[in-house]
Amino acid sequence: MTTTKQQTTEEKKFEDNKTSCLNNNSLIPSLKECERFILFLNKKFKLNLPDDYLITINKTKKSTIGFFMPKQHEEHFTNTTQDLNNINLNTYYLKEFSPYEVLTHEIAHFLNNIKKIRDCSSNQYHNKHFKTQAEKLLLKVERTTNKGYSQTSETEDFKKMLKEFKPKDKVFNIFQNQKDKKKVGSRLKLYICECGVRVRVAGDDFKGLCLICRTKFKK
Repeated sequence: MTTTKQQTTEEKKFEDNKTSCLNNNSLIPSLKECERFILFLNKKFKLNLPDDYLITINKTKKSTIGFFMPKQHEEHFTNTTQDLNNINLNTYYLKEFSPYEVLTHEIAHFLNNIKKIRDCSSNQYHNKHFKTQAEKLLLKVERTTNKGYSQTSETEDFKKMLKEFKPKDKVFNIFQNQKDKKKVGSRLKLYICECGVRVRVAGDDFKGLCLICRTKFKK
């Protein structure tokens, strides 16, 4: 049987669609792309990363775009032979943020962890050690009010590097929607005195006297 050029083109389109999750309800293509990008970073920057890491894509806290969990953490992953470091992407932000930038951010943490350099405190304050390593990976690092040098973004050099990598960004077509929080009104009862002072209390039988106007609080 002879394979025509048209058949080859159609097969390629099918494989591309399958890989891009358009016909595949799976995060596996996304995970494979993450692994491919980390291997690319490892080779380009000669990072000598060990093979003791696991990439996960799942829902985490809404305040977290991604995270690096060292294998020293109490809740670290383990396979049949070794403990594993964990690099995670939050499914809430696969559409909103560049997964390649987030992965690079977490790789910076990974590299510092390997060197036994503490670059982040328990309250997620990123110090200058993180800034130094992230900038070596071509990220722009900016200081925030409460989290130190935690804000990273793509520089022009980073974008050029991505073109060299040839990203298959369609694989990140699957993402998780966030539930809208409805504002819940206060369950406390409002009491007001004659001069306008307001107080809220839990009970229905509150009896209080305003020390300013010397009048009772009323509902």
